[in-house]
Amino acid sequence: MAPTSQTTTTSATATIPLVYRIILLYIEPLFAINGALMVFFQPAKYAAMMTRASVPYDAPSQYLYTQIGGAWLYFAFNQAVILRLYDDVRLWQLLCVGMLLSDAGYSWSVIQGLGGWSQWIKIGEWEASDWTLMLATLPLAVVRVLVLLQSAAGTKGEVKVDEKRK
Repeated sequence: MAPTSQTTTTSATATIPLVYRIILLYIEPLFAINGALMVFFQPAKYAAMMTRASVPYDAPSQYLYTQIGGAWLYFAFNQAVILRLYDDVRLWQLLCVGMLLSDAGYSWSVIQGLGGWSQWIKIGEWEASDWTLMLATLPLAVVRVLVLLQSAAGTKGEVKVDEKRK
């Protein structure tokens, strides 16, 4: 029988402020589900919002919208289920890195939808949908960065966990 080693795991609940946990566990999964429902059932509205109605919805490309919706459901699952099941700040931080990568791709797609960087930097010309897209992403990305900045080096919230459970 192989010897079991012990490792110290820092509790996410004890380390990450309550407001961040509420955003990650409750608010953002609802945003992701809402986005998935929009691309599944109102793809034309989504296309119009992403492109200032400059690119019409094309029904043969529905599979791309379905793919986006599937990614958002995965996002919602990770936040609403996985983060609740594992009280490990390292896991939370790793998932936040993945979410930030997704945020970067999503933000890039928003910029492309607006017509590229030359149009995006004209903030004075932004429409309500442009503000909605950015304000629904930027504060959540900031929360993820703040979670990454949480110190896992302290002893507050540390527990011994069997190496096999990691």
